[in-house]
Amino acid sequence: MKVVVVMDSFKGSVTSMEAGEAAKKGIEKAYEKSKAPSVKVLSIADGGEGTIEAIFYKTPEKIQKSQVHGPLFGEKVWAKYGQLDEKVVLEVAETSGILLVEKEQLNPWEATTYGLGEQIAQRIKAGARDFLIGLGGSATNDAGMGMLYALGVRFLDSNQQSLGYQLKDMASLAQIDVSQILPELASCKFKLASDVTNPLLGEQGATYIFGKQKGVKLSEMAEIDQLLQNFSKLTKEVTHTDYVNYPGAGAAGGIAFSFLSYLNAALVSGFDEVAGLIHLEEEIAKSDLVITGEGLLDAQSLMGKVPIAVAKMAQVYQKPVIALAGGTSKDAYKCNEMGIQAFFPTIRRIASETETLQTATTLAAIQEAAEQLFRFAQLF
Repeated sequence: MKVVVVMDSFKGSVTSMEAGEAAKKGIEKAYEKSKAPSVKVLSIADGGEGTIEAIFYKTPEKIQKSQVHGPLFGEKVWAKYGQLDEKVVLEVAETSGILLVEKEQLNPWEATTYGLGEQIAQRIKAGARDFLIGLGGSATNDAGMGMLYALGVRFLDSNQQSLGYQLKDMASLAQIDVSQILPELASCKFKLASDVTNPLLGEQGATYIFGKQKGVKLSEMAEIDQLLQNFSKLTKEVTHTDYVNYPGAGAAGGIAFSFLSYLNAALVSGFDEVAGLIHLEEEIAKSDLVITGEGLLDAQSLMGKVPIAVAKMAQVYQKPVIALAGGTSKDAYKCNEMGIQAFFPTIRRIASETETLQTATTLAAIQEAAEQLFRFAQLF
């Protein structure tokens, strides 16, 4: 029997590869007294955190780091990037990621995408012109204002005075000046890896759908959405484009909107892009069983998240799919209708959230769940 294990990351706990390797250990342990199946672990991502590791898991030597400003104003981080032939692979999560900020420090008014712009500028200076950028996992809601500032765009108030590049500065924004934008950007190609389909504004937009997890209070949502609306209006005046309602423009706190409007970027499916680079479909076609999973399996998983995307791919080849998830919601049964034959939660003990999310705890739980699942399978 050939088993392909392709787990999504368990956010805040373990990477895709770590989760997959833990499942493999559990499967092999279940067969200590008999011949174990052939198990192949693949790292996967959909544009969020772990995208670089997923693409370069076989060639980690191609992953490098550069120092840029992080999501919190003034603080610096060492952000990964990968070199794939002529293409540079970057992640919003590496420079402006929510996992770089303590929960109590989340502040949408100050969190910035400036570091991503810095890293793009660094790579351009080094000669890069072709970029693949994973958009998931951001701590920001600035619509890419910080990134644009790092690339030379300037923001002015009604008195033509220069503003900063944080969301709080957007309240005074009256004019956008692109006269100093890096000229090399005209010859750059940007591909955005994301499976988010939300627009920039409104009840299905960046702020209302994703703002809460980034620290946006319910009482602030209408105000912030209005600021982004003004930003989009001024953007239309200077770029003569209108991507407000474009599917995916609201990704990563609206940074996709600025990529589309100012940098002529193209949005692609994050899962499809990574899956193609790691030849996932070919591996599934050769398998007998597929194991997938994520931190929480729920109805939102149906909206293009990794386990369902894997299941849909496996359905083409009529391969059974089993999911291991940290937790499962009441509506997780809907995943059975989308190609996941069965799912099993890995959390088995009552513990605090902090303890449950610890890396060692999560890895042990995934391994135990996989072992027991395959012990059961041997009965038949």
